[in-house]
Amino acid sequence: MRRLLLGISLLLLSACSVSPRLPAPDTQEQAFIYQMNNWSMDARISINREERSDNARLNWKQKQDDYRISLTAGPFNQSVALMQGRPGQVEIQVAGEDDRYVARTPEALMQAILGWNLPVSHAVWWVRGLPDPGQPHESLTADTQQHFLQAGWDIKILRYQEIEPGTRLPSRLRMMHNDLTVNLVISRWQLNDD
Repeated sequence: MRRLLLGISLLLLSACSVSPRLPAPDTQEQAFIYQMNNWSMDARISINREERSDNARLNWKQKQDDYRISLTAGPFNQSVALMQGRPGQVEIQVAGEDDRYVARTPEALMQAILGWNLPVSHAVWWVRGLPDPGQPHESLTADTQQHFLQAGWDIKILRYQEIEPGTRLPSRLRMMHNDLTVNLVISRWQLNDD
C-alpha cells in the first residue's frame, strides 16, 4: 500500500521548473486561479485499481515553485511520507525508513521507486481545476462540470467550493487513466500572501 500511495502522491506533485506561458483566461476567476502561487490544501485521496483500493490524507503547501506534501493514513493518521520539491529536485522521506529518495523530477523519482511513472507535473494545475496550460488538452466541459482530457488522463471536476467571493476551487475531482482512478476530496483551501 505504501508504494502505491507514494506513486499516486507523486502524481500530485508540482515539478514546474519554468512557469509556462499562460493563455488568456476566459474569466476573471480563471485569471485569479492561474496566478495563485502560494496556497495550501487538505484533502482525502483514494486510489482505485482493478485489484485494490487505498486511501490517505494529503496536506499540500505550495509556495511559488516549491512545495511540501505530507501523506498520512490509518485510523490515527500515521505519517506515510513527506515530499518536498523545488525546480530540479524532489525528495521523499518514507515513514519508518532512514533513506531519502531524491531525483531531479517527480517522474524520475516515481520511475526509480515504482518502475513506472505518471504525468506528475500536470497535477499542480489539475487540482486547481485547470488543464496544464503548457500542454495540449481537449475540453469536454458540460454545464457546471469542468471536464478535460490531457496527457492520456480524463479529469473531471465534480464539485467546487467558494474560497472567497467570486473565486471557486475544486472540492472534489476524479482523475482516470486506464484501470486507475484517483479521487480527491478537498476539505480546505487556503490562499497565502505572496
